[in-house]
Amino acid sequence: MNRPLAFVAAMVATAISVSSACMANSGGSMSFTLQDKPDRGKIQLTLMGGKSDGGMMSNSFSETELAGLDLSALRQAGQRPIQFAYIREPGRIDCNGYGGNSVASGQCTFSANQAFGNFLAERGIGRPTFKQAYDLTVTGASRDLVDALAAHRYPRPSIDKLAELAAVGVTRSYIGSLAARGQAPTSLDDLTQFAALEVTPEYIDALARAGYRGLSADEIAQLKAVGVTPQLIASLASAGYANLSADELEQMAALDIDPAFIGGFARIGYSKLPVDTLVQLKALDVTPEYVRSLQAHGLYPRSADQLVKLKAAGLGDD
Repeated sequence: MNRPLAFVAAMVATAISVSSACMANSGGSMSFTLQDKPDRGKIQLTLMGGKSDGGMMSNSFSETELAGLDLSALRQAGQRPIQFAYIREPGRIDCNGYGGNSVASGQCTFSANQAFGNFLAERGIGRPTFKQAYDLTVTGASRDLVDALAAHRYPRPSIDKLAELAAVGVTRSYIGSLAARGQAPTSLDDLTQFAALEVTPEYIDALARAGYRGLSADEIAQLKAVGVTPQLIASLASAGYANLSADELEQMAALDIDPAFIGGFARIGYSKLPVDTLVQLKALDVTPEYVRSLQAHGLYPRSADQLVKLKAAGLGDD
């Protein structure tokens, strides 16, 4: 796996493993805290496992996503009974406790929806374990997502992969919007990466308008992961670096090589440097100030390659 995308896999894995840790040793019981955040229009729900597993899941929801929650009671002063349920197709989490002054705490229990388990089994995906049913619930997996994957001829997902896809926000609409423009990745891993990085059809269109057409799903994800934008492409072109390869563009973006960095060297006599040289200079933290420090030591390198060699040797760093 390429390094710029490694964090995507880590993010997905963490989202699943941390949430499921709540279920690992608790037998479906966990504690909760609830905090109303009216300035954001959201309610923060945190679920915590027992002392033995220490798992935690925390997320923001709209009022309508927590069935039965009396928001006015939650906001009043004092303490009063609070109850609500987080209900999704794979299962439900029922919570009871006490709250007031916009905060609440108490206990929750999880129960799996056997009908959803039957649905997955009938589709050849398998019957989820109790923990997997919880993962599917907190990530928002649905029948519609399963049907959308099948309709667009994706490989049949495993239960864990289905939870990953839901966790990063893959929906029928998202799959359809990519497919409608012929831009949908073909593998479930690439689809997961696209959604996690918020790669949209509009982003792919923008790359095409900037001259980057026919890129692979991995190349598109790499560019998005390091923050490549049409604006960056245009600014590099204005600095003399047009028609870069996707790999060159990725390297420059990953190291924050921008017109200011390029111009700084041009002003001290190092202009029109190859991309590889710029990458080496930035990776070694060679700056115009470093060049001046070399000159103060009586060293006047004639080329950027000499600068790289001097920096690698540790000269001029004091």
